[in-house]
Amino acid sequence: MNSEKPSRGIGRVLYRVFKLDWVFGALLIISGITLVHENFDPEPMIAVEPMLKIAILAGLTLLVALIVTFFSALDRRHAEDYFFQLMASSAIVGIVTTMFVHIIWDFVYGPLRGDGLMAIMMAGWSLGYFFYRIRGLNS
Repeated sequence: MNSEKPSRGIGRVLYRVFKLDWVFGALLIISGITLVHENFDPEPMIAVEPMLKIAILAGLTLLVALIVTFFSALDRRHAEDYFFQLMASSAIVGIVTTMFVHIIWDFVYGPLRGDGLMAIMMAGWSLGYFFYRIRGLNS
């Protein structure tokens, strides 16, 4: 048997400080506020040159993906397996929910954009988290 004490790295400290239930509860509330704001905001979106927008979004996507990959590796090393599986499973629910809501909305009303799409992803991820948290990962 392994008699070593579990490490007290930054990952474990962060998991104890930020209770995931609170984080996802806040995300769910923020997503609702964002949806309301997005649909009642009278200001038009800022126009950006198409090629500049593509270049900025491609570079930003690459940078953020690298940063998230780094922190995901920390998450895998420091989180308990249950919490890592909970986060991964609920993230999949959030992504798939966003895709299907976007497809359905696009078919019926036209494309969703910006903050509305982000709000749907946050809500889907939060709802997936709470579903798995309450029902368990095998449900």
